[in-house]
Amino acid sequence: MNLRGWSLSLSAVLLSLGAVVGAEKAEPQVGLLEPSYHFQIIGISEPVEHVFQFRNNSKETIEAGGIKVTPPLQVPNISARVLPGELGMLRFRLGEPRPVGEYEGLIEVDFKNPGISNITFEVTGTIIPLIEAKPFPAFFVSTGRGKSKETSIQLINHDKEPLEITGIECPSTRFSLRLETNQLGERYTLFLKLKGEGKPGRASDPITLHTSNKKEPVLLIGANTFIHGRVHTFPEDLDFGTIDAARVRTNDALRKTLTQVLMVYQDAGTNFQVTAKTDLPFLHILEQPSKTGEQVQIELALEPRGLRAGDFQGHLQLQTNDPDFPTIEIAVRGRVQ
Repeated sequence: MNLRGWSLSLSAVLLSLGAVVGAEKAEPQVGLLEPSYHFQIIGISEPVEHVFQFRNNSKETIEAGGIKVTPPLQVPNISARVLPGELGMLRFRLGEPRPVGEYEGLIEVDFKNPGISNITFEVTGTIIPLIEAKPFPAFFVSTGRGKSKETSIQLINHDKEPLEITGIECPSTRFSLRLETNQLGERYTLFLKLKGEGKPGRASDPITLHTSNKKEPVLLIGANTFIHGRVHTFPEDLDFGTIDAARVRTNDALRKTLTQVLMVYQDAGTNFQVTAKTDLPFLHILEQPSKTGEQVQIELALEPRGLRAGDFQGHLQLQTNDPDFPTIEIAVRGRVQ
């Protein structure tokens, strides 16, 4: 190759490198000075507010259009117009209701100018209650009739001031409550003992804790209890949801996933037996007793040929060898489309 050819090749290489470097250094039309913001608050009602800034790198005045946010984020202010080379601002705050724990949200802004891409800000944070109830601010307890069962919730103080539980109120007589001090002013354990007495069934009752915390003088705990008989089922009724008849007829795998399973238990049983029948003609029933004799599994599979469009409500009748619970009826519902 002659000298002139080498010169042309070198020029081409330099031009290519310059184009690559220029592409790498190209600024977005709208630049974000701070694309994300993280917060941590103690107390659900503590204010969270911040201002994001963005720069107009284009050669025209940009005009904000629509704003999309993840609840409970709110955007009360944004720069309506930003001149070329100038900074715009977006102010957001965290509204209510607020989830306890980790939070992730987005704010997306689009512009009225053709060709200007949307910008997105990320908001993350941790919301810690002043008084935390672990694992949940509610009890979920079930037991058989005549049997007692106890469970507990941890109460943790995250405030700077020591915490004192000054009183406990609850209208229910189905269970008893007691409070144990683990670390004075900081940690307590609330115990709930379900007696297994009284009328069987489910109940939901409020537990009101009075505290010394001026910001949160009252803490509400839910008490969800269930007293069942010696023979009981899970679930208590069956819901098939919405069934796509055409797909069920042609997709055997889908049909199998829609099979419902009902467990029937006999506390302390040794030879528990159950037979089942239904008034819904498109259900195939299969009973499977356990080896221990304490429970029977009942499967209800769909028979596609019998499906008809519309809502359905029927019953599953269980006949058992338990003299006190010879017959149990389970509601069955769903919709065929």
